[in-house]
Amino acid sequence: MAANSFDGILRDLKAGKYAPVYFFAGEEPFYAQQLLDYIEHNALDEAERSFNQTVLYGKDTNMLQILEEAKRFPMMSDKMVVLVKEAQHLKAADWELLSGYLEQPQPSTILAFGHMHKKLDKRSKAGKAIKAKTVFLESEPLRDYQVIPWLEGQLGSKGFQANTAVVAAMAEQVGTDLSRLFKEVDKLDVAMGENRSLTPEDIERHIGISKDYNNFELVAAIAYRDMAKAFKIVHYFSKNPKEHPVQMITGILFNFVNNLIQYHSMKGKAEKQIASALKVHPYFLKQFSSAARHYSNDQAHVMLAELLEFDRKCKGVIPSSSNEYEHLREWLIKCAL
Repeated sequence: MAANSFDGILRDLKAGKYAPVYFFAGEEPFYAQQLLDYIEHNALDEAERSFNQTVLYGKDTNMLQILEEAKRFPMMSDKMVVLVKEAQHLKAADWELLSGYLEQPQPSTILAFGHMHKKLDKRSKAGKAIKAKTVFLESEPLRDYQVIPWLEGQLGSKGFQANTAVVAAMAEQVGTDLSRLFKEVDKLDVAMGENRSLTPEDIERHIGISKDYNNFELVAAIAYRDMAKAFKIVHYFSKNPKEHPVQMITGILFNFVNNLIQYHSMKGKAEKQIASALKVHPYFLKQFSSAARHYSNDQAHVMLAELLEFDRKCKGVIPSSSNEYEHLREWLIKCAL
């Protein structure tokens, strides 16, 4: 069987079309967990699960035990379900044993592996067999530029209406962890009741992200050269260091300045081409357009050099008696010159 999409696999599962063997892998565990959970709670009726469903964990089992369970016949049911969670902990030799089972899997068994936080070695003999003869899904982590469209899709599926600025602020603060993003959307779904119109105040109230003092607003203040606002945000961050670690802020600023330099090099190009090259949502292009007016290409390179120095000071590579947030203020002062 070829690789499948999450939506396609879930659609088949909901239609009751089950395959003999599933293998869900990859560095992003969200989709694998969703599919394993669906099989665990829906493949069998509650009354059938006691005798016909087995959950094993990679750290505590081996392939001989897994296949012994898979080869059992169901009791008072048409099928058996064997779920192997944290399968990445199984030994390499175990996968060779699975290759033999895949040649002739038990037709009454649904065997599903969750190979979390790790890619499958598809170059090995066993890896090739798994990819070819199972319903196979390998999930990559979302890139930063993919988070906003993904989050817009999740909010839209719940009937929410929100402008891109609201979604972008939420995405910027929560990050690329799909499980956390999914939980935050669920939280909003419950908290908002029948109200489906999201505002910055709603995000602040229900998720705990300040509508005025967050990474998204800091970058925007720098882009529009509103340094008074930028200093207020940094002051707020310094009073709440656990929620706003400097390491995270540094990474976001590096990304912004690098993209600004690239934006300068693409003067005259179409917006779609620029957004694709920068790997950003088109919404952010007006921000980079403003930043390019306020900071020349040479200034952007100076900002990057100063940011590297700021990072070294924070990491203690360059000795300094100031704290991390004072270093960040120093960087802002140099940006304003």
